[in-house]
Amino acid sequence: MAASVVAFTVVGLFITVFARRYIGTGSLYSYIRHVFGSWSPLVIAAAMIPGYIVVVMVLVVSLGLYVGSFLMSVGLSTAAGPEIQLVIYVLAALVAMGIAYRGLDVSVRSSVILTVVSVPVMLTITIATAFSGNVDLAGQLSLSDFTFNSFLQGLAIGSAFFIGFESSAALGAETQNPTRAIPRAIMVVPVVLGMAFLAATVIQVPTLVDSADQLALGVSPNSVLAEAAGVGFLSNISDLVLAVAVFASLIGFFNYGSRVVVSAASDGLLPAALTNVSKRYKSPVAAIAFLGIPSLIGPPIMLWLTSSTPLEIYGYIATLLVYFWVIPYFLICIGGAVLLNRTSPRKSVLVNIGAVAASATVLWLYVNGILYRRRGP
Repeated sequence: MAASVVAFTVVGLFITVFARRYIGTGSLYSYIRHVFGSWSPLVIAAAMIPGYIVVVMVLVVSLGLYVGSFLMSVGLSTAAGPEIQLVIYVLAALVAMGIAYRGLDVSVRSSVILTVVSVPVMLTITIATAFSGNVDLAGQLSLSDFTFNSFLQGLAIGSAFFIGFESSAALGAETQNPTRAIPRAIMVVPVVLGMAFLAATVIQVPTLVDSADQLALGVSPNSVLAEAAGVGFLSNISDLVLAVAVFASLIGFFNYGSRVVVSAASDGLLPAALTNVSKRYKSPVAAIAFLGIPSLIGPPIMLWLTSSTPLEIYGYIATLLVYFWVIPYFLICIGGAVLLNRTSPRKSVLVNIGAVAASATVLWLYVNGILYRRRGP
């Protein structure tokens, strides 16, 4: 996790090279053309647009998992079944689409409120776990069992937490002082949230390892942590809280992804109808529907036509998400280095080392998936 934080901080720095100079509505799609020309936006669009469709489906299914777990904890034993899950999927997608349709101000306000509501419970569980006496820093910092292969597999898994972290760049044209605000928003994730991820990993992993049997039975990690830390009264409510946090992310990605879709449609890479904007709320209503409709179809079909559990379906879809972002990150790191070499040749050695390290890290996500198919992210 520490290596992932460092690697994606470097990736973020290369993205901000563009964000400080250019204002766009397509995130990496809008940036890359300034270095590599007309072919590069096509490559990034081919990866990122399906990626945004997949991330919406991942969040919808994830929401179903947490809401289903909460409903089961209060006595609705069929909450993990296809009927209840289908209702959750449809409601989650439609409500999030409706909020995104109401405009960016409503979306941001809703996301912030939901996030603030969700933080205290998980923070309480994590702090209680830290004081439970099972952090085991000596064991975690020991390199006695270190192998390079396991480290690289862990790096790939840790990197998965940062996929899509730069999506706020899609709001550049709708942000005040974007060349200042967008770089800051991008770097908050790998630096601030990255350190929070690292702290949570150090605090939580020993307890989760000791509770492997419970996790195998389907008990949620947050419930395991709450019970072990002596705050079991939070175990049930934590599922609902995590569902709220996931829903906040869903609203955000509808906003981010729809702007990328509009940019691609404006350039002729997608049907022109996807550029349609609501006259009342000025939101990209057609692009929002373009992202949301697959989540109303794909997960329910998988749920009804296969014997897979909701958790297995989540795993299938989430695996795709990681791979869609590899090529865009790889190109933006190389492109950022090229741009800096043009403008700051004195820094070229350090810049090129950083570009190689960052691009190699994200490229490892592909390699890891090929070499370790059952253990990849």
